[in-house]
Amino acid sequence: MTPKLSITIVNYNQKYFPRLCVEALKKSKANFDFEIIICDNNSDDESLDYLKKAAKEGLIQLVRSWKNLGYGGGHNLAAKKAKGKYILILNTDITVEQDTLQKLVDYLETHRDTGIVGPKLMYHNGEIQQSCRRHFKFFDLFIKRSFLKNIWPFKKRYQKYIMADFTHKNTQVVDLITGAFMMMPKRIFDKIGGFDKRYFLFMEDFDLCRKVQNAGYKVVYYPEAVAVHYHKRLSEGSFFKLIFKKISWYHLASAIKYFWKWRHE
Repeated sequence: MTPKLSITIVNYNQKYFPRLCVEALKKSKANFDFEIIICDNNSDDESLDYLKKAAKEGLIQLVRSWKNLGYGGGHNLAAKKAKGKYILILNTDITVEQDTLQKLVDYLETHRDTGIVGPKLMYHNGEIQQSCRRHFKFFDLFIKRSFLKNIWPFKKRYQKYIMADFTHKNTQVVDLITGAFMMMPKRIFDKIGGFDKRYFLFMEDFDLCRKVQNAGYKVVYYPEAVAVHYHKRLSEGSFFKLIFKKISWYHLASAIKYFWKWRHE
């Protein structure tokens, strides 16, 4: 039977998270079939052993890349195998509630003008993740990474960017949602060409949102559906600490590509 939903996940040395993610997905109560497609970006830790076993048992489809394609590249590769009407782009470090998938699919079924929908994300300590953003400028990223975010008038600008005034209780159309959890019609994902290959890590999610909007569809935050996110962003921390981390340079490179691409918008 053709699945209604295809779930794509990218793994790169994520230890035990793929197991937790898959086990939660398998406990979902939904009135449709779904498939789980995991792209492994050339891992060399115990996560790969689990994925091989899960694939052998028929729990997942495993797509192996012999090099690290990055986040968007890995999802694009997994999406080539997707047969569902809808596609869920999911982090390995997320666990869904039993009704999460059903609620999001139901939303897309009744809101044909929506191109991407995302749930309320909770950290494991019960804190709500700020998973939505307003469109922003390059300087906003610098403010977020520096002491300026605590100083007026930069503090006000920072709070606007991270949507500090945003209520997480109501369903709303937003500018951007993070790529940790995005569900969308597969036809729209294909229409816009999936993730832009120029991004290795970071900003590919915001870029996808903008492509969806330019295609005439809405990006929606839907808090009736909930999922738990176990890790905070790799790029968190102060600017002065991050400047010495390799991951930060990936973020900077992606930011430059993003703002250059969308400079006329």
